Amino acid sequence: MSDTEAQVSMPETIPPVEGQFSCFAVVVPGLEKIAEAELNALAVHGVEIVEGGVNFTGSMDALCRVNLRARSITRVLLRLADFKALSFPELYNKAQKPAWERYIAPDRPVSVKASCHHTRLIHSGRAEQAVVDGITEKLKKADIMLATSGDAQLITLRIENDRCVISIDSSGERLDRRGYRLLSGLAPIRETVAAGILQWMDWKPEQPLLVPMCGSGTFAIEAALMAQGRAAGLNHAFAFLQWPALHQKRWKRVLDKAAGMQREVSLNIAASDVDEAMLQQAKSNADQAGVGDVIRFEKLDVRTLQPLAGEGGLIVCNPPYGDRIKGDVTALYKDIGKLLKQDAFKGWRMAVIAPDKECEQALGLKAKRRLKVKHGGKWVRVLHLQSQ
Repeated sequence: MSDTEAQVSMPETIPPVEGQFSCFAVVVPGLEKIAEAELNALAVHGVEIVEGGVNFTGSMDALCRVNLRARSITRVLLRLADFKALSFPELYNKAQKPAWERYIAPDRPVSVKASCHHTRLIHSGRAEQAVVDGITEKLKKADIMLATSGDAQLITLRIENDRCVISIDSSGERLDRRGYRLLSGLAPIRETVAAGILQWMDWKPEQPLLVPMCGSGTFAIEAALMAQGRAAGLNHAFAFLQWPALHQKRWKRVLDKAAGMQREVSLNIAASDVDEAMLQQAKSNADQAGVGDVIRFEKLDVRTLQPLAGEGGLIVCNPPYGDRIKGDVTALYKDIGKLLKQDAFKGWRMAVIAPDKECEQALGLKAKRRLKVKHGGKWVRVLHLQSQ
């Protein structure tokens, strides 16, 4: 399953509502409910969880707003056409229907990616070419510049049971790439996953937050940005910014509203790691994100972790496992479980990522809730633990 298109239930038609667009939010598997809550909070309509993400409808302002402010979404696709095609010539003809002139600027290269399932149009390369040829004909251009990377406008085609859905990517680069993480170690957690876990744990800015084994600092940085009301995509180069259909006044209105939501808050966030080089990476990333002055960094072994001042708080922990550690990883999980059993952590909560059942059992604590999420191509468990 890719970040550009997933297996989704496809509506019979694109809703013909004036000024409203049919959209699909791609998310990391496991974050669908969190993304649903975010979309509802961002005042879009028709929010519906499907396999691979969340369907919704909204205006151009809403499309801009979701891209700019959503924290758990990977990218946003705008549905342009939904039709049945039984041959490549038919696909070519119907691919001309969308108003491509609204979305593809002159001299803008495009990249078409197709996925074909349970259809006689099984050859994805021919399907992609049919769409390219249809766009070329619609725009009356001698040729369409094709590109596979860089500043290309991504167009997706999904064919399933001979039904074709053509979408255009509004996000550009994946939304989890916020732009601050210039340095990272092995298998860093995506920014969208980190933000999603913080939302799932209902962390509040007034609560102390401990991030042991902080790695590249993603959890601490995302928490600080959330607390300050900083839009996740402030530094993002969105694809829709190059659409001829975008009115710059609309975009400025969305930007100005997001800027007005920023606030100064007193935070109690501490990130630590036993690896000095990794700690320096985290500090550098926090400075790049503009939150280096509100996060305390300390070289520390998780086994010596102490609570911060305040009535309870949250610990978020992504212990090393797999390729990031040698030896028996369950021993580390046992020590983490012992930590939360200490009297000093009474009233604290913990979100810990466990790769398997053995590591979960090694914690020696009963999980209140579990969130299964894809991380590094594998399913992992996020466990909500409570001190005794």
